[in-house]
Amino acid sequence: MTILDMSSEDCQLRAEEERILSSFTQRLIEIAAVSAAEGAGTSITGALNTMRLPAVSLDRLGFVIDVNSAARAIFDNNIKIRDGRLFIREVEARALLKASLDASCDRFKFVSVMAEPIIVQRRDKLPVILRVWPLDGLAHEHDVRRMVTLNALGPKPGPPPAILAKTFQFNGPESKLASVLARGAPLQTAARELQIPWQTARNQLKSVFAKTQTHSQSELVALLMQVK
Repeated sequence: MTILDMSSEDCQLRAEEERILSSFTQRLIEIAAVSAAEGAGTSITGALNTMRLPAVSLDRLGFVIDVNSAARAIFDNNIKIRDGRLFIREVEARALLKASLDASCDRFKFVSVMAEPIIVQRRDKLPVILRVWPLDGLAHEHDVRRMVTLNALGPKPGPPPAILAKTFQFNGPESKLASVLARGAPLQTAARELQIPWQTARNQLKSVFAKTQTHSQSELVALLMQVK
């Protein structure tokens, strides 16, 4: 569907979804900034990492101060840290990032830029959506002035096996299988990834169903993805 195919009602709905996501992410960053300022033993990016939000912190000149592991997992030849800065290979997206970072120094200009996510197209992968967030007025450490969040489109990692094991009393193999299935992977894909026979995976799935009181894989995935 192109934007020309969308009705005004569809456009309004998408705009509202984007507004809600933007507001939610901003609130998470505010919480992380306060947590870091109160000496919780973690940086802002570290606090965001516990919320599974990939983030990069920048100083007033746009140099990278910190990167969390969730963001590093997204980095490749299309997006990476180069010469101390966040680098985007695609020319158009790189120019938009520079404009957004420049505008974030001016709160008046940044109001209009903030609503526009930066779409980074990647070769052989789905895009990554970047957003720049100013930290002016928030508590921050080590001269952090801006945060860049990254949202890589596509399947997300499932909940950690250790947490699933503790939550549902899974054994080791069951927790690993459940973590893969939580991404929406078919049972055959999970068996291949875990390098176990399909029949073994099938038997483990039966046990997982019993321990979670679910009866289908879609019902199981919906439950597992509630585990944070």
